Amino acid sequence: MRVLCASDSPTWRLLLERSVAALGHEPLTAEDGLEAWALIQEDDTIDVCITDRMMPGMSGDELCSKIRSELSGRYIYVVLLTALDTSEEVIDGMQGGADDYLIKPLDQVALSTRLIAAERVTALHRTITEQQAEIEHLYGKLKDAFRRFVPESVAEQIITRSDDGVKLGGVDRTATVMFTDLRGFTQFSEHQKPEQVIDVVNKYLGEMSEAILEEEGTIVAYMGDGIMAVFGAPLEQEDHADRALRAARAMLDVHLPRFSDWMKEQGLGEGFRMGIGLNSGGVISGNVGSERRLEYTALGDTTNTAARLEGMTKGTAHQLYCSQSTKEMLISPPEDLVFVDEVDIRGRDQPLGVWSFDEA
Repeated sequence: MRVLCASDSPTWRLLLERSVAALGHEPLTAEDGLEAWALIQEDDTIDVCITDRMMPGMSGDELCSKIRSELSGRYIYVVLLTALDTSEEVIDGMQGGADDYLIKPLDQVALSTRLIAAERVTALHRTITEQQAEIEHLYGKLKDAFRRFVPESVAEQIITRSDDGVKLGGVDRTATVMFTDLRGFTQFSEHQKPEQVIDVVNKYLGEMSEAILEEEGTIVAYMGDGIMAVFGAPLEQEDHADRALRAARAMLDVHLPRFSDWMKEQGLGEGFRMGIGLNSGGVISGNVGSERRLEYTALGDTTNTAARLEGMTKGTAHQLYCSQSTKEMLISPPEDLVFVDEVDIRGRDQPLGVWSFDEA
């Protein structure tokens, strides 16, 4: 071990240096607490610090306090050297963060036993530090893998919970639900190799997911080439409708054109149109399934209507249908969001007003 010996007495520095070397360790010396602290900061291989308790500039107690409070992720075994053989002195030193003490005059056997204990403690601390680093590495990999299969906001809640984790059940939320679908993809896939179909789907879903995640939406499910997402659940967002509409615009103006350009580069055609349905209102946000297999979802008429609005864009000039309720919940409605029509929705008594971007 590398053992730092700090004392303002040249005689004691020499005695400690020789005694430490005689026990097979590598000694370093410092003339006071300030020099010792500077050496500790510069040299991260120091394992033990034997320090005189009474020194000018910085006392041994002060040095010990700085070692304990300012060294992060590193442990130095501190032994206080004192001429005062009283229980109060020993207790004060140990409460200040010292690991052990030596009483003057120096006893070689006592020094040897302290260094044996120091070697065990520092070795154990190194092992713990290495294991902690490995645990943190594996934990990071687990979180990354977990977030691939669970919406990120849900994953974060599960990871940070202090109880037994996620349970079945849900809570009421006011949210905006989004459904998207790629037009004409079924016919396209019938004439492509399976691996090519997967590549195209992954590229498309990657582009659309980016638009959703940029607005901190929760991707609930991938359904073939379709996506269900929710804004405002499970984490509440006051501007959930605005976020959903901005995500839809980014899909149509940025991500779909980029996907189409990629399709052309791959020699796969001109790309596709898509359909987007947005609806806002109350949902049941929570986990469904069984105790062995859970999935996060957002249930209710709001969700069903969003899905039907997406389907109703087929065969129209519009790629987005935004419901009246979403329009009314917008904090900052864009000027190019225009009224389209009132449409009949299966399961609803009254027709529903729908809006879309002005594509003129």
